[in-house]
Amino acid sequence: MNTTEDTPATSQAAGMERKIILGLAIALVVVTAAMYAWKVAAVATQEDKFAQAEAQHAQARVQLVEQARQLDASRSEAGLRLFSTPLAWVIRREVMAANLDQVDQYFTDLVQMPGFQSAVLANPDGKILVASDRKQLAVPFASLYPAEYLQAGDIRIERSASAGLRAIIPILGLKQHLGVLVLEYTPPAFTLK
Repeated sequence: MNTTEDTPATSQAAGMERKIILGLAIALVVVTAAMYAWKVAAVATQEDKFAQAEAQHAQARVQLVEQARQLDASRSEAGLRLFSTPLAWVIRREVMAANLDQVDQYFTDLVQMPGFQSAVLANPDGKILVASDRKQLAVPFASLYPAEYLQAGDIRIERSASAGLRAIIPILGLKQHLGVLVLEYTPPAFTLK
């Protein structure tokens, strides 16, 4: 007769087997959950590091762009200052020769160049002698610019209200102050290429 009877040893072995399998299954679930939690934490850590690096990169880029913008602005000022010196010599020669028509022609040509907005030449008394905008000939210098510009002894470059540059260029004779030239210049827009 072939009957299988459960003996206490067999049933005890089967129960032990089930406990081991159940224990292994629980251990597998715990290990899987721990690995998943570790992976989520590792990914979150890497994402945080990446976000911090990205923020630092963006901040560094902003700083570099601002430094480049400031360097560009200082170069524009330096270029206008360099341009002003020989222009003062030319204007001085024409004023000393009483050739204001030639100065007017220079101003007409100058304001056609990119960036130059206006040019005004005034005598030390504040009377405008030549202006690129003919309407300015009828008004006193002090209504357009600060009166202290008339006494300028050196070339000055200032920021104007329109975000451009203003060159105050004294026109000096050998022994006398002949006048002042004021140029309004807007440098080209700053771009990164």
